[in-house]
Amino acid sequence: MSHAVWSRRAAIATEEPHASTVAADIIRRGGNAVDAAIAASLALAVTIPHLGGLGGDFFALVKDPKGSVYFINGSGYSPEGLEAEVGHQLRGPEAITVPGMVAGLHRLWRMLGSLEWAELVEPALKLARDGFPASSTLAEGIRAAEDRLARDPGSRETYLAARVVEGSVIKFPGLARALELIAEDPRSFYEGDIAEAIAEYASSRGSAISISDLRSYDAEEGAPLRTTYRGWVVYEMPPNTQGVTALHILKLLEGLEPPNDPFGVERVRAVLEAAAPAYMWRDLNLGDPRYMKVPVDRLLSDEVLDEVRRMRGVPRVGGAGDTTYFAIATADGYVVSAIQSLYHPFGSGVTEPRYQITLNDRGSCFDPRPGLPNSVGPRKKPLHTLSAIIMGDGTNWYALGASGGHLRPQQHAVFVTNIVDYGMRFDEAINAPRFAWNPETGELLVEEGIKAPELPWVKRIKRVRRVGVANAAALLTGSVGASTDRRGAGAPAIVAW
Repeated sequence: MSHAVWSRRAAIATEEPHASTVAADIIRRGGNAVDAAIAASLALAVTIPHLGGLGGDFFALVKDPKGSVYFINGSGYSPEGLEAEVGHQLRGPEAITVPGMVAGLHRLWRMLGSLEWAELVEPALKLARDGFPASSTLAEGIRAAEDRLARDPGSRETYLAARVVEGSVIKFPGLARALELIAEDPRSFYEGDIAEAIAEYASSRGSAISISDLRSYDAEEGAPLRTTYRGWVVYEMPPNTQGVTALHILKLLEGLEPPNDPFGVERVRAVLEAAAPAYMWRDLNLGDPRYMKVPVDRLLSDEVLDEVRRMRGVPRVGGAGDTTYFAIATADGYVVSAIQSLYHPFGSGVTEPRYQITLNDRGSCFDPRPGLPNSVGPRKKPLHTLSAIIMGDGTNWYALGASGGHLRPQQHAVFVTNIVDYGMRFDEAINAPRFAWNPETGELLVEEGIKAPELPWVKRIKRVRRVGVANAAALLTGSVGASTDRRGAGAPAIVAW
């Protein structure tokens, strides 16, 4: 059942109750929404590490009280020693890229944080050191990945030795030691003992990552992508994310009359017929901006939109990863839309045992075909499935996002159109029945309540329990709200005063 919680001060929606509580506590201590987001992100890295731990990446959009919107890119690049144009999909240890999350959080703090850095790390450190009851999300994640985790000594020791079940108390003493070092100096993750441990262990498991790759890395800040949809302003994340694909879908839908039934055949058909050319254009043109032929500031130009409309064929890149998204709104005017991930659950399946840091497999997002912006290459950022939305009509502002890997642009387009075209409340928009087409398998994934059309490029219609897990926050006149997805195990939190 969809519902929102409301406050006059702050509202938080995350996929794990400890993280929502931690964020609320930071607000009560006098922190701002950015402080709360950093603390929540680190808490999520401890409590659901398979979805977004320290060995992964982090992105955020932040609207400040003056109306400016900032973008933080905490994604890493491939190792310098990675062979260029390897001609196959990177898998497991060879797909490890430099983890950008810690640097991304620290850059966000330097830009907009207000409390001391160590104070924001402290709650996650306590969770890792003293323990917490495992959620169904973590227990089920470990159980589903048990065979893969058993093949890596670090993962086996970290996740399987304790026989985790829902509600059992789990501790990560090695992760606690890492967080102690990060609280003192976040660059220790990239230049100190943590970096050396990661490079040494990952190399022993078959990764090309080196201490030099880690030392050379830092996160980036920049401008978000911005467009309008039927009078609403919509912000998304620029490349190396696929955020523009959601905006391309919206711009193609804007030229159509919205079908009457939000769950009917014609609405699903309209979204998929916009998604197919948008994904096709994405696969040929997006990647690390340094390798793109189309400048980022031209991605939403009429010329590019005309190219998207003319695309023919079926995109080949799809599939769902696993991610955790969270949203925060505070009455002083901040809205935070943030997302973090290892890509697949437990990423590469490689966990450095001393500090219990599970490393991503984000390099598997590179396209094995040569000559594309997203082709495999050294010191290159892969096209990232992570992205998030902030949208507003001049009075009301919403932060929206979901898990879902390559399916995410379709989900974002559905959330926005649920609100704008169908008048849904923000909590209804993320909890309503969903659908998504997976180009990798050709399957149309539909939840209960969706009427699915027959389309030439849909190989089969597959009924599923859920398509991703979403969260959302709202900043309205005089109040803020938050909502978690009925599909997940999260819980919203508020600060009353």
